[in-house]
Amino acid sequence: MAVKSYILTKDFKSPYVTSTGLPHNPQAIRFKQFKKGEVIHGEMKHANNQPAFVLVNGVCVVPLQVIKELVTKEVVSHTDGQGKSPKPKVIDNLIPPKKSNKKLSTKVQYGDALLIGAVIGFAGVIVAEKQGWITEVDKKYRIYGAVGCGLLGMYIVYRQKSQTKKSAGLSKTTKE
Repeated sequence: MAVKSYILTKDFKSPYVTSTGLPHNPQAIRFKQFKKGEVIHGEMKHANNQPAFVLVNGVCVVPLQVIKELVTKEVVSHTDGQGKSPKPKVIDNLIPPKKSNKKLSTKVQYGDALLIGAVIGFAGVIVAEKQGWITEVDKKYRIYGAVGCGLLGMYIVYRQKSQTKKSAGLSKTTKE
């Protein structure tokens, strides 16, 4: 039962029931008007393990569509002249360093190009032997075809990378 602060994003009227004290009409339905930007304090209620609504003052129901949770942060001023508060120490063993995805993806692209090029080159030499374009059947030709086409695939990836860098550099200068 944690009471949190919420801010309203729209105007909203919430119905609630009050006691009138009259015997012939013991209850009356009234409405509480909430204005946009107003801060309310309420308790989040759940249905089917999902947030459903916020209960304000134990009687007013406010739907989630008209509120946002208000997160507050303590203001720290250093009027004593000490400057910034020291940062918490980070132990290197507990937090792994972030790796650059750009270099990893480039290596993966080069590896894929090498592998696909090698398979295409190897298969191309076998097809050439079957068609009779290569008269002498030798396993060295298959290796040469695989290595050559693998390197060609890596060169094509390299050229595409350099072209995208040049076009990115040109688009930056034209925008300025």
